[in-house]
Amino acid sequence: MMISLETGMLVLGLGVAIALLSRLPKTVNGSLVALTCLAVVLVGFTQPALAGAVNGDVLSNEQKDLNETLQTTPNDNQYQGIEYADVKGTPLGDQDITDRVERQVPENLKVSVSNGSVRLSGKVSDRSTAQAIINDVKAIPGVHEVAYDLGLKS
Repeated sequence: MMISLETGMLVLGLGVAIALLSRLPKTVNGSLVALTCLAVVLVGFTQPALAGAVNGDVLSNEQKDLNETLQTTPNDNQYQGIEYADVKGTPLGDQDITDRVERQVPENLKVSVSNGSVRLSGKVSDRSTAQAIINDVKAIPGVHEVAYDLGLKS
């Protein structure tokens, strides 16, 4: 899906650039062609990398460790961030997602769900517990993203 969207945007951009270039004097055409080609190349090469980085597919182990460090405050008392889920199965509605999340997480956590986006806040014992909860929530069909701001007791 992402590749076909990028290809469509590329073709549309090139079409618009060619239409505009055909109306300009020839002295301006060369620099505009170069600028258009540069823009197309930059968009073509950066978008797939960004899409993969969001889901963690292209991150090295060192980058994943750094990402984990950045999600924890300097005093190691807060764990916050946003993670995106791979949608699998028949998506559930917000109320069904809310019910499942509330059954899976500790009672002291606050849960809100809107259009498949889950927000978690409260306190958990440690970072590994927090990450386990987040992974469980991401596995629920219909959850697209999980935003969390969790205090760490230890």
